[in-house]
Amino acid sequence: ACRVELAGVSERVDALGRDIARLGELGQDFGVQLDQAGRRRTEVSERRGELFQERERTDTQAREAGAERDRREAELAVVAEQHRDRVSQREAVEGEVRGAQQKLTDLVHALHELELRETEGRVRREELFQEARRRHGVENPEALSAAHDPARDLAGVRARHEELTAKIEAMGPVNLVADEEYRELEERLDFLRAQHDDVVASLKDLEKALRGMTRTAQERFQEAFDEINRHFGDIFSRLFEGGRAELRMVLPEEGEDDPLELGVELMAQPRGKRLQAVTLMSGGEKALTGLALLFAIFYHRPSPFCVLDEVDAPLDDANIHRFLRVLRELTSQTQFIVITHNRKTMDAGDVLYGVTMEEPGLSRLVSVRLTEA
Repeated sequence: ACRVELAGVSERVDALGRDIARLGELGQDFGVQLDQAGRRRTEVSERRGELFQERERTDTQAREAGAERDRREAELAVVAEQHRDRVSQREAVEGEVRGAQQKLTDLVHALHELELRETEGRVRREELFQEARRRHGVENPEALSAAHDPARDLAGVRARHEELTAKIEAMGPVNLVADEEYRELEERLDFLRAQHDDVVASLKDLEKALRGMTRTAQERFQEAFDEINRHFGDIFSRLFEGGRAELRMVLPEEGEDDPLELGVELMAQPRGKRLQAVTLMSGGEKALTGLALLFAIFYHRPSPFCVLDEVDAPLDDANIHRFLRVLRELTSQTQFIVITHNRKTMDAGDVLYGVTMEEPGLSRLVSVRLTEA
């Protein structure tokens, strides 16, 4: 028992020794850390002093800058006040200048009026002198002044003058070339009458030709309308597997019966439904009805080529099959370019073109000839 106890005591002594050694190492570490903390504290104190000095220097500069700003603001206020005074003086001078210019303009205008009145008076004086020389044989103004008698009674002279003037005006001017002018006007009248007759005859010919053209156009329109209406009913029945459809001419509000001025209304009756206007049909029925009308026009007058842009989008598989069957019949006389996303429509084509983008922003066109594939 003593040995066991001694062994336990020895182990505790060893453990205490290790703890003491570890505490010594910790003490050394704490000493090093204390030295570092002291040096750090010294550095912080020195930095604090430097910052304090820098703050004092910055405060001094700020006070100086504030004083400089106040001084500049005071100078700016003085300059602004001087500027306002100068602006006021300039506006006053400009007002005076405008007033002087207005007075100058008025004086120039008055001078022009005086010059104009002087010119008019001089011209009037010359006209009166020429009139006096023509009527009374006066050769110069002095003679006219000498012949004028202020004491003479002018009432009788003025009455006699007015009487003679009225007689001359009643006689009218003497036209020495009236006969020649009459012959010229008569020739001009004959020429204009001939031109008028030609224009009237041309108008009658044009009206006759227009009536013939209108009649021919009406006949051709009626023939085309009847044939297209017949094809429209047949193709509608094939696309809908029954039913009937027709084109009807609609009279305008004015009641015009000219076929060229009539409107056209589409009436359709799919199998199992009542007759109604196309506007009351569903999307797929509208698409099939429109295709039936288009194909009916192509049966009447084929076009070299036709572009169909996703016309099969609202159609189901059964309708697409009937649409492709009619489309294939028309390929013998019309080349169709069909834009589609439907696989059945793609399978029915002779040549397939697709646009692919293997890399972002770079598209490439790919074509496949299905008849050879």
